[in-house]
Amino acid sequence: MLSDKNIAKLSFLDRFKRGVIMSCSVSRDFLLDFGSGSGKFLYQNKSFFKDCAGVEVVPECVSFARRHLGVRVEPDIMRINELISLASFWHSLEHISPEETGEILDAIYKRSSPDIRVVVCVPNIDSLQYAFFREDFAYYDPDSHLQQFSSKSLDNMLWKYGFSKERSFFSLAHSVFGFLQGFMNKFNTAHNYFYYRKKRGIKPAKRAMGGFFLNAYNYLLAAIFLLPSMLFSIYDRVVQIKGGVITVCYKKRV
Repeated sequence: MLSDKNIAKLSFLDRFKRGVIMSCSVSRDFLLDFGSGSGKFLYQNKSFFKDCAGVEVVPECVSFARRHLGVRVEPDIMRINELISLASFWHSLEHISPEETGEILDAIYKRSSPDIRVVVCVPNIDSLQYAFFREDFAYYDPDSHLQQFSSKSLDNMLWKYGFSKERSFFSLAHSVFGFLQGFMNKFNTAHNYFYYRKKRGIKPAKRAMGGFFLNAYNYLLAAIFLLPSMLFSIYDRVVQIKGGVITVCYKKRV
């Protein structure tokens, strides 16, 4: 459910995103965010750029971003005429078909300044997390993920459309969450129950036991697996190519 309550408050993950774009951006003329959702990311970071806009296909999100947050969100990149200096894909590229991805990246290349940076954050199909958890992988979503990426395949795709890797980033929040929720999924019938119930307030259609006991059970699992998840995250930090989530900054090949 969309809400403007505390939307300006930065979470640990929000701070990570801000740090990435601040480190990557060469010029800060125009920020374009794909899969902008409610517009939270744009709202939190618009002051660092002269102008910004988002691309989002869900009408309710477009309306919320425009009316409640006052940020510009369009349903199609073809409505963006500004010269893009930074484009971001925060867990959105995997939801776009390969054909549409090609059209979007081609449009970005043609509508961008020479010093543009493209930030992409996607689940890693070649990660230790996926190898161990498989269908219990926290970022496993075959119904809505139209593409899957490894670090190499992502680099190859961006290269094809005129962009080369500049640097990669490690997200402790993504790593710890991925391992923690993956372990918990092993002992739950509903995928990512803890995340959807406690973070989004969504109740699964089927429950193995009463809500109170199920919540208590998941808190117990979280307490048990938090330390192992933090320890396994050290691996993600050291071997970033095998991390649960890939976060990469690309620059334009001119």
